[in-house]
Amino acid sequence: MLIRFGVSIPTGREGLMVPTGFASRETIVDVSKLAEGLGYYSVWSNDHITTQNYIKQVRPKPSFYDPLISLAAAAGVTERVKLASGVFVLPWRTPALVVCAKQLATLDVLSGGRLILGVGTGAYREESDALHILDRGRRLDEGLRGLRELFEKPVASFNGKHVKFADVEFYPKPLQKPLPIFIGQHSVIPTVLDRIAEFAQGWIPGLSPEQFRDAQPKLQETLKRYGRSLSEIELVREISVSLDKDREKAAAKYKRTPAYTHMVSLAKGWGKRPCSFQNTLGKSLIGTVDDVIDGVQAYVDVNVKHFMLNFAVTTSAELTKDVEAFAKKIMPSFMNK
Repeated sequence: MLIRFGVSIPTGREGLMVPTGFASRETIVDVSKLAEGLGYYSVWSNDHITTQNYIKQVRPKPSFYDPLISLAAAAGVTERVKLASGVFVLPWRTPALVVCAKQLATLDVLSGGRLILGVGTGAYREESDALHILDRGRRLDEGLRGLRELFEKPVASFNGKHVKFADVEFYPKPLQKPLPIFIGQHSVIPTVLDRIAEFAQGWIPGLSPEQFRDAQPKLQETLKRYGRSLSEIELVREISVSLDKDREKAAAKYKRTPAYTHMVSLAKGWGKRPCSFQNTLGKSLIGTVDDVIDGVQAYVDVNVKHFMLNFAVTTSAELTKDVEAFAKKIMPSFMNK
């Protein structure tokens, strides 16, 4: 089983995972080039449109870079690394889905077929409210069906509640057939499982190893109804990484970033009990080289094949250092898995 590692670039992570003022060409474009040179499989952009309620008091204000344009910039300085969105909020694009589809297809073609389209509904409801985007689940499904029509039909039409277009001759088509679509949703519920089975080549849930193990029989049963199998779905874990010489230093390093507060905010948004630091440790890769290897192995043991790594850092120099350290000290342990 080939184990794949990817680097998260800070297109929309200021104030959430990294400090404000962190995102730049150096931390987005140059780190993408560095990741390819070190043997990473993918780089991942994410998607935010306006400041979240819980960080509105932060100064300076966070800068959120467009995920597709950022990946296009990364494509210009790389040749092999996959260009992934983790995740792209498709409901925001449903009012002009054909225009969005054109951007996606263009990026896939001009990058030589390297796009992975991770999509979701958006973690923070206030962002969708700011755009007057309601009914996010239905918009996501209509958006995915509309993309399929545009990418696969010579002449495409769609007449949904939120997505409408007629007699569109859409070229160029994406180079990849199908364009890989990964669903970035965390709930193991019938609606999400059906969405994965109908549309996806991958799934990006924020689950523990035990939750991944328990979810797979349910996903397998859903996939069977669509004539598919679990082997067709790449399981991806987006996960924070804080690597240091001992666990205490790694934990302290993690706490200096906004990542822990972000995890707490997500837990509140999902209606869960407050997220303790100990709980965060259990769902992150925090500690020594051996600790991180053991943490990765726990996911590999339950069929997770791809890791989207959020490095817990505060400066561009730290990001470069940790991306290099992970590649040299962690990745070789999984090269022959």
